[in-house]
Amino acid sequence: MDKDSKILTALVSREWLFLRAQIEKMSKIKLTAGEGTEAEVDLKGATLTKLRIAQNDLIKYPLKGDDPAKGYPSALLFPFPNRVRDGRYTFDGTEYSLPINEVDNHNAIHGLIAFEHFQVIEQEESKVVLEYRYLGEIEGYPFPYAFKIEYALKSDALAIQVEATNTGETDMPCGFGWHPYFGFDGQAIGEMTVKAPRRNKLELSERLIPTGEFETERSGLIPLKNTILDNIFVLDGKTTGVSEIELRYKKKKLIVSQKTGKNKLNHFILYTPATRDCIAIEPQSCSTNAFNNADGLIVLKPEKKIKFEINVKLEL
Repeated sequence: MDKDSKILTALVSREWLFLRAQIEKMSKIKLTAGEGTEAEVDLKGATLTKLRIAQNDLIKYPLKGDDPAKGYPSALLFPFPNRVRDGRYTFDGTEYSLPINEVDNHNAIHGLIAFEHFQVIEQEESKVVLEYRYLGEIEGYPFPYAFKIEYALKSDALAIQVEATNTGETDMPCGFGWHPYFGFDGQAIGEMTVKAPRRNKLELSERLIPTGEFETERSGLIPLKNTILDNIFVLDGKTTGVSEIELRYKKKKLIVSQKTGKNKLNHFILYTPATRDCIAIEPQSCSTNAFNNADGLIVLKPEKKIKFEINVKLEL
């Protein structure tokens, strides 16, 4: 390659990188609610890519710079969170087979919308409403739906409201989960503790599918130093209204609350990734493999809606 060709190639490459950066910038929505409090939402997956409250960076995104999708950071999980064993399930007497996207364990994982493009329905300085419409294209899930999410930022909190509507003509099975990684400015989680309510910890198989066994754990603090978590929990049946999980660091508290009750967010996951600088606190409406074990499974009738509420608050 001669000198002029190298220069031209470099210029084209530079122009392409600039164009890609501009496209990525256009796809992100910024929310503000006072000095030092801001959020950023990517239209790809309606993903929360930044949450900064009172000068504190509270989520990690991405987990790996070379692969933003790795670990599903901040992903919205619908129509099923977590895993469906072998991707297979039976609903109303018909067998279905979902695409296998967890190859090592041969499971379908984390739903169908995590990386889809959302449309802006409403936008203000501190609030955005986004929507994705699924037409039933995948053979293994032929149930059309509309999925809507609202992010509303306040000076000390982020409120999230989710609404899913069955737009088809038959009943549809579904569940929802959110997959954020929380922390404090990238600090090591070994210095932090988690306060969780009374719960049942589900026993999992080698393929991370519930076995049907569980053990009850009392409400209290979980020190994260030298602690590895990758567990799904069911909230105690006495927990109704709102359930809270606290991530504590020095005098700071990050409180993740989820609305509980019938067809609400009665499950959650705690997971500590290998980076040890964040922890996933994941509200869910159902268990892993709910399409088969029916634990928390929601059956939504045509034209009916289901709503979920999550709040993330910082106390200093």
